[in-house]
Amino acid sequence: TLLGGGSSFSAGGPGKGMYSRLYREILNRHRWAESAEAFTSFHAESGLWGISGSCPPQFGREMATTIVQQFDKLANDFVTDEELDRARNMLKCNVLTQLESRLVLFEDIGRQILTYGKREDAVTMCAKIDAVTKEDIREVVRKAIKKPPTVSSVGVDIST
Repeated sequence: TLLGGGSSFSAGGPGKGMYSRLYREILNRHRWAESAEAFTSFHAESGLWGISGSCPPQFGREMATTIVQQFDKLANDFVTDEELDRARNMLKCNVLTQLESRLVLFEDIGRQILTYGKREDAVTMCAKIDAVTKEDIREVVRKAIKKPPTVSSVGVDIST
């Protein structure tokens, strides 16, 4: 939720990510960017996070460069207080809203037990979200980019 993102078309309104970093720095600045979105997936001893983007084929190189610049910025510059507060609030809102669904609640219980061996309540989860600092974010990014990234591209002609 810190990076956020979305597609170049959005009806706007709360929760659409229009103030997220990827929306502001990719979708609002590059007319060729069709989408730019952060994603995560976590497991017991590993995880995956990244940025996906879409654009017309002739702008593939620019999209890849722009995404790399976002990782570089996270590794070398602290996020702003405003970004961190917004990300915390958005993540807590998303987590709590999702847990209103029984299906998501049961999936969350199962995932937490499989991953951590226990289930944490919403209050504990929100406290952990609030405890994340700018330094934590920068350190995680720096550690992650020490290893070569995995880059994937799909399209009719990706040679450009």
